[in-house]
Amino acid sequence: MDDRELHITGPHANTTTIKTALFWIALVVLSGQVVLLAVFARSGTRAELVVFAAGIIPTLFTLELNRRNNTQAAGSVLAVSLTILVTVMATIGAGIYDIAVMSYPAILIIASLILRRNNTIYLTFFILACIGWLVFGGSMGLYHPQFPGQIYSRQFLITGTILIITAFAVQILSKTMRKNALAFQKELDERKRIEKALRDAEELYRTMVERTSVITYRDTAELESETTYISPQIKELLGYSQEEWKENPKLWLKITHPDDLQSVRDMIAACIATGERTVLEYRLLSKNGSWLWFRDESVLVREMNGKPSFIHGVLIEITDRKEAEQKIQQREAILSAVAQTAQLLLRSSDWRTEINTILKLLGEATGASHVYIFENHEGTDGTLLSSQTYEWAAPGIEPEITNPVYQNTHLIPKEPGLEEWYTILKSGKPFYGSEQQYPGYWKQVFNERGLKTLLDMPIFVNGNWWGIIGFDDFVHEMPWSQAEINALVAAAGNLGTAIERQQADDARRASEEKFQNAFHHTYVSMAISSTRDHTLVDVNEAFCKVTGYSREEALGKRAGQDLNIWANQEDRNFIIETLGKQGYIDEYRAEFRRKNGEIGIGLLSAVNVNIAGEICQLYTFYDISKIDQLMNELKATNEELQNFTYTVSHDLKAPLVTISGFLGYLEQDTRKGDLERVSRDIQRINEAAAKMQRLLNELLELSRIGRLMNPPETVPFKEIVDEALAAVEGQLQTRQVQVRVDADLPSIYGDRVRLVEVIQNLVDNAAKFMGEQANPLIEIGVKAKDATQVFYVKDNGIGVAADQHEKIFGLFNKLDTTTEGTGIGLALVRRIVEVHGGSIWLESDGMGNGSTFFFTLANRQEAGN
Repeated sequence: MDDRELHITGPHANTTTIKTALFWIALVVLSGQVVLLAVFARSGTRAELVVFAAGIIPTLFTLELNRRNNTQAAGSVLAVSLTILVTVMATIGAGIYDIAVMSYPAILIIASLILRRNNTIYLTFFILACIGWLVFGGSMGLYHPQFPGQIYSRQFLITGTILIITAFAVQILSKTMRKNALAFQKELDERKRIEKALRDAEELYRTMVERTSVITYRDTAELESETTYISPQIKELLGYSQEEWKENPKLWLKITHPDDLQSVRDMIAACIATGERTVLEYRLLSKNGSWLWFRDESVLVREMNGKPSFIHGVLIEITDRKEAEQKIQQREAILSAVAQTAQLLLRSSDWRTEINTILKLLGEATGASHVYIFENHEGTDGTLLSSQTYEWAAPGIEPEITNPVYQNTHLIPKEPGLEEWYTILKSGKPFYGSEQQYPGYWKQVFNERGLKTLLDMPIFVNGNWWGIIGFDDFVHEMPWSQAEINALVAAAGNLGTAIERQQADDARRASEEKFQNAFHHTYVSMAISSTRDHTLVDVNEAFCKVTGYSREEALGKRAGQDLNIWANQEDRNFIIETLGKQGYIDEYRAEFRRKNGEIGIGLLSAVNVNIAGEICQLYTFYDISKIDQLMNELKATNEELQNFTYTVSHDLKAPLVTISGFLGYLEQDTRKGDLERVSRDIQRINEAAAKMQRLLNELLELSRIGRLMNPPETVPFKEIVDEALAAVEGQLQTRQVQVRVDADLPSIYGDRVRLVEVIQNLVDNAAKFMGEQANPLIEIGVKAKDATQVFYVKDNGIGVAADQHEKIFGLFNKLDTTTEGTGIGLALVRRIVEVHGGSIWLESDGMGNGSTFFFTLANRQEAGN
């Protein structure tokens, strides 16, 4: 401790205060020396002058040392120099009897208040030595005391100077002592406060150290350190008491996990080398045999000289956090493994070639001991069985693939306790269990096999329970989370999808083989064309026979543009459009052209099919040319027969009834001589006979259509319209009906006479049903619809209800029975249009909104070119 530190001189003295007191004492001493020097210069001896002059030098040196804060050295120099000065003065004076000897006690008292105890003791012995010199030196004749003249004045002067200096020094020192006493009391109060604060802090620290969940320890600062202190929480967390740690200071070496021990040594080395805070997470073995994770935060504490003293640290148990982190890592590993299995299954054409890799990936990701596949199958007697077909076993785990116990086991449980396992898996849910969860049967199974955890995931293929993928753990009970189970459910689903896809591929290949056999050996004409460019991909022998093209001529060609097979482009467009919309078309009647140009009738069906990853169109058609001809003739004959039968049984019967009835009236009226009534009866009979005649003529006309047709010709449609309008001109004028005809009308191909009848009947029908229309108007024209010419006759008459749009074309169907006509006109129109290969239909927004008759005609002349 140097002069800048606190020291004790009885009471505690402040360094600054001692320095100040010493300064004033030295200054007073110097003043006294100067005064005495002046006095002795006038009356003293020369020796005294030399002594006092020499004594000033140490005093000045004292002031300099004190200025430099060397208080103890300055005080020692002043005390020693004064002691020597007094001893020399006494030696050349009266010896031990010299009045200057009085200074010894004063020097010792003042020095004891300034100097440390050791220095004061040394000074005391030095003064005793000086006194011994004065006593024994004179008696032994070593010096000769002298009593100078005016001894009383000299003695008074020296005594006065000593007293003044002593009084002044004591006054300064007493004031210093009072200050020091106050400072000492204040320091004592502060010390008490600090000690109380230290006790409170120590209590708080002890509470924090011993009552929190954190373990505090202190180790020696060496690589294989010894524990000098460890807090009592160690007992609760690891099971080891503080006494056990004291008995074995290196217990941490024994309980640190072998995989973590080197890391712990490295942490200690880094802490000692750098002195900085080090942090490490590692495992310690508890007394009950379980591994716990701890976070170790330690710091090096050094001594005043910088030498390492000890390592202070805390241990925080983080087992729950570590397990949570490991669960997250395991979950991520499982998800990654599931993603990899999905990629393997997608890339592989056969799932069985990748299943061993997949089981290994899932086993390592889950940490399971054993991963396996069981497939469900039927026994020879139809019993549902299950057999283990694939497995992966962790290192050290015995494989079970060859165990006969797991081959051909009954799927439907016979053992009590298996019902829940069967029910859960069959419902599509995973089965998870342990010995604690499932006693009874499962407890026996778990004990026999040493099994800790069982997790079975069902595999479904095409909606049927195909088998399971299972995960066993023989090491510890695995707390599967729902997210992990969901990931493994996805893996089982991916496997089921791969199996389903492969089964579908196998079935597709078998189907393709069957299709090829059926395609090339059937009597039905078949062809396959590419949707991309409509070229023929394949044709069978029946197709070649019907069309006249060889297989070599047909393949790679387009049926429509290259082979010109379609007789009507509209048919081809309709079929392509329908396939694009709904993917198939059934039994569509179309005309086709053979290689020799002959036109045939075919019944065509088509469907979109996938062939080698490309969408194609499979066509099948039957050549029904002869059948169609016969069917048309038969249909026409049947229709005519039905119409005639209906007419004879119904409409022809009505005039006959009228004639028969009025003949009776005629007989009665004739007998009565009522000539007026007779005349009316005859008129009614004539009208009925005339109606029957019209019916017979129109029925005869209807029956001739399709059999007695005029030669077809190309004629402008405008001429057809003009001829028809001329035939009904009288009726149009009578009803004041205006007719508007499009200027640009095309030419058509067909029976001119019959086509005039079509327009004539439609115009006559429109004029007849104008109702009370103030400005009756009929419009005749043509418009294009999907590359087809559609002709129309439109009126602004009474209109037709929606439920009558089809009935109106029936034979003898009349919307208004009071109007003229037989009800055959529109049936005749439909018959003529259909014979010309067209169709007719009615559109009307209802009663009062007019009507429009549309019809189309097949261009037979172009079809024949």
